This record gives sequence, C-alpha cells and structure tokens, in this order.
Amino acid sequence: MPGSTPRSSRPARRPAGADDATAARTAVVLASANRPELLGEVVADLQRQTHRDFTLVLSVPDRASLPAGPLPEGTVVVHDRGLAAQRNAGLAAVPEATHVFCFDDDAVVREDFLEQALRFFADHPDVVGLTGRVLLDGAAGEEVVRAEADDALAASSAEPLSGAWAPSRELYGCNFAFRADAVGGEQFDARLPLYSWLEDHDFARRLMRHGALAKVQDCVIVHRGVKSGGRMAHERLGYSQVMNPAYLHHVGSFPMWLTLYETLPRAAKNLVRAVRGPEADWRRERVRGNLRAAGDIARRRFTPERILELPVSRD
Repeated sequence: MPGSTPRSSRPARRPAGADDATAARTAVVLASANRPELLGEVVADLQRQTHRDFTLVLSVPDRASLPAGPLPEGTVVVHDRGLAAQRNAGLAAVPEATHVFCFDDDAVVREDFLEQALRFFADHPDVVGLTGRVLLDGAAGEEVVRAEADDALAASSAEPLSGAWAPSRELYGCNFAFRADAVGGEQFDARLPLYSWLEDHDFARRLMRHGALAKVQDCVIVHRGVKSGGRMAHERLGYSQVMNPAYLHHVGSFPMWLTLYETLPRAAKNLVRAVRGPEADWRRERVRGNLRAAGDIARRRFTPERILELPVSRD
C-alpha cells in the first residue's frame, strides 16, 4: 500500500563548510515491524541530526507498527513486510534521492552521523557505500540499555574527529549509507523474506560492482540489539542460516569461500549446543532447520522463501 508523496523534512541551518555535502538529496529509510516505541525513539533522535535536510521514510507492515503521536513534518510512510521488501519499498518512495541512509530501529545514532557521512562521500567520489563505527553492539552480546548508549555517544562526541577510514567489503545492516545515484538502481533481494538473513552482505556485494565501500570512524552509532520480545522462530532461522548463503552463491552474489564462512560455523555451533545445556531445546530447532535446508540444497532447490512454510515454533 503506497504512502504519501515524498517531501523533505523541515531543514535546519546547514553546517558551515559543507556546501558540497548538503547539496545531496538525502533520504533516511527506517524499516521496522511491531516495535513502535523503538521506532519512535530513533525517529526522535534523527530530528537532532546536525544535517536535517532529508526525507524520512518509515517502512512498516501496518499502522500498528508506527510510533504513537504525530510524525515529523514531511515523513513518508510505506507498507510492506519483511526487511528486504520493506527497504525496497522505502527506496521506491524516494526515487529522487542521491544518498540513502538505512538504520535499524534499535540504533542510537550520533547527532553528526549524516553530516560526517555526506562530507565523506563528497571527499571520496569513488566510494559508493559506507558503514559507521559501532561503539557498542548488543547483537553480539547483552542488550545495551538506552542510558548506556547515550553515555557512550556523549563520550565519543568529546573526541576530535579523526578522518580515519578503511576499505570494507561489508555494510553492517544496523547502519549504512550509499549513493543511490551511482549504483544503477540496485535493490535488496526480495526473495529473502522476513528478517532477510544476510541481506546486508548481499547488498554490499551488489554495491561493490559500482565502486568501493568504506568503514568510516567519524560516523558513530550504538546498536542496542533489542530482542523483539516474542519467541524466536528458530527452525525458520536455522533454515535461513544454511539456505540463504547457498542461494546467494547460486545467484552469483557470494563466492564459495564466503558461502562456507557464513554457513559452517553457525551450523556446527547449533549441532554442538543441541546435545545438552540451557540452549539445547532451541538449538535443536535450528538444527532441524539447518538439515531441512541442506536437504533442499542437495535437491538443487534454492528456496529462501520456504521459511514462510515452516512453523514459527515447536512446543
């Protein structure tokens, strides 16, 4: 269901010395589902960006996923379901954008992220995509509480800008930006449904056909790693862990080494921890999904969308 016509959010004063960067037509796409409070937090955070001349796009499956209360002036709302499909819907809503930023709904974005990224793009015309520096990452461990995230970002703001960056072959899905006008209309693979396992890695490989990627130290966020609250669909996730890398190799996005790197360690971890211990029950569900995917691959069936046919959970 289409959203409203895209319009820019109300602009603030442009930072001095950033004329080239602020000449970009910028969009920020937030894909979220069933987490209206978290989405509301990142929407509010973005209104404090030092660069505010951007179109904000919220891509959600339904209105219940939107934050309570009024949205910022000029916000565009579009509807779809599944991370890759939602991001594609967001891109379709801003066809005039030259630069697009994507953040997870549990990202806490430092106030100068957009400004520093746009300046970096202006200074490095060969770079088509960038990802920032993640100070804390709850996805890699314990969930980061909001106060801890705020403290970490405040401390980083007191540091001088370094200008440091490094070439990258990845874009971390919780925070990345790309030149939409330089990548030939590349989109996210809509055959990767729901949480779209590895969609960020696949999209990075697509962008690399058009130019370089970079990890930029002065673009700073915290990724809180907030769990959704419901029971994880472990069999579905296990299926995606094996099927999605194989599918991406099949369509030419992943080389074999990357396919094996993304598959074998996770499958082995599931198998070992399914034997006993506090994780055994749900690890067995993931192993079931791993094996189901391996069976499909052995039959040359590369079907990432099959997770939609699998049970959400087993009691």
